[in-house]
Parts: sequence; C-alpha cells; structure tokens
Amino acid sequence: MTAETKGVVMAESGSWKTLVDGDGSEGIVLAVDFDTTGRPEARFSDLVANLGTGLTVWETVPPAHGTEHARSGKGYIDYWAARLEEERPPVRALLGFCAGAVYAAALAERIAGWQEGEPRLIVFDPEISVSQTLMWQYHKVVGFMSSVISEADVAAAREAGLKVLEACPEIGALRDGLIRLIREIGEPAFTRVGLDAARREELFTVFESFLSYLAAASELDPVDRWRRAVAFSSASPLSGLRAMRSSGVGEGVTVAREVEMDVEHGSMLAHRELAVAVEGLLRG
Repeated sequence: MTAETKGVVMAESGSWKTLVDGDGSEGIVLAVDFDTTGRPEARFSDLVANLGTGLTVWETVPPAHGTEHARSGKGYIDYWAARLEEERPPVRALLGFCAGAVYAAALAERIAGWQEGEPRLIVFDPEISVSQTLMWQYHKVVGFMSSVISEADVAAAREAGLKVLEACPEIGALRDGLIRLIREIGEPAFTRVGLDAARREELFTVFESFLSYLAAASELDPVDRWRRAVAFSSASPLSGLRAMRSSGVGEGVTVAREVEMDVEHGSMLAHRELAVAVEGLLRG
C-alpha cells in the first residue's frame, strides 16, 4: 500500500525506511548505509536528529541475505532503485557513509536518468571496498569473540584469516572463505556460552550480510560521481579518504570539496557541527 503524506510518497518497509518525515516541500534525501542493531558507530538516525525540521530522509534497508539482489553491486542498486523508479519522488540529495558512498554514487547516476536536476552527493569517510576492507571486518569480529575464546584461539583465527587472504585474492572468494571461518570459530564458542541456535544464526547472518554488502560494493566504480561530491573526512587515519591516500587504494580519487572534521570516524554522524554543515548543503 502506498501512502501520500504532505506531498511526498512515503517509503514503505522493505528497501527503504523513513528516518524523518518532513513536509516534502524540498524533496527527499536518501541515505545509504548498512545499519544494524548493536552497531557501535553513529548512524544516519543520529545525524537527522541534529538536522532542522522540514526535511524528509529515507535510509536504505539491505536486501535479505542470500537473495538474488544481495549477490552483486548491481543487484543492490536495482533493489533500492525499484521503488524510486516506480514512484519518482523528487530526490534532493544522496548521503553515503563508508562503503555506502559507493552505492550512493551509483544511485545518483541512476536517478539522474529520470530526474531533471541531478541530486547532490554528500559522502562521509567514503571508502572503496578491497580485500583489506573485508579483512578489517573479520578481525573486528574475531576481536569481539575474544571474550569467549582463548588468546591462543584468537591468534589461530587471525592466522587462519591471513591464509584465506593468501589463497583468495578475488574478493568474492575471500568473502566466502571468511564467512566459513567465522562459522567454524563462532559456532562452538557461542554454544559454550549458552547462546541458542536462533541467536547464533542472527549473529552469523549480520556478519555475512555485511561482508556481502562490502564485496558487492567492489563491483561498482564511484570515482566519476565522487568528483562532484562533497566529502566529510573524520580525523581517523584508517578511515575514508585519509586511509585511501595512505594505502594507495585511492589513487586518482578526488572530490569536489573535502571538509575535514575534528571527530573520530565512529562518532562523526552524531557530531553537531557536522549536522550544521550538512544542513547548509541540503538547503543551499
């Protein structure tokens, strides 16, 4: 069922969720991120809480893990674009966080195909997905499990991850190998501490979904659209443009304007000064 509210079509549950329902007079803002329960980093809901009234903001909901849409970068874009193409709401801007900046660039290109004015692209610590991106997430999960497995098991898990990386230079194979490893390590560990099968599966599915999201982003090329974007960079050296420059991954990546913020990556979307700057861009 489609609801009409204040002149703009509201996003239904499924591919988009409504973070804030404004009056629709300025078009809608689309935010692309992988938002999960228990996530330690600030999220777009924190950002919009610090924005002024009147804006309507929708956020992506990833396709269900294991479905056709979740198997490729194009699949993600097709999934999110379907309702937009059907309803054609006026899109004022796209926001993208980390790998979400890659998807935001692709959606901006898709929307420009039917909308007279191209939406503004605003990205936050944008990152291109590479093998090390997946390894970083794997090591984070192993670190999380250090409370339920021994130091020796943690070391063995890290070593096993490096062996998978060596054996799987292609990012899709690496994704599959890391997913297998986490289940092999986590299943007995979580069982020992009393997590039931449903809770264990929930944790594994979140990890697998996120790795699939990152791996699929590697299939999309955001560089051309990023040249027109405003990018907010945190002070964290291992995140966003700073990380890409130091690692060499971002060779040739430029943005129209970079705004450096004295805030750590994990809390940047909740930073009030950032929200003021973003609102100025959205209303400008």
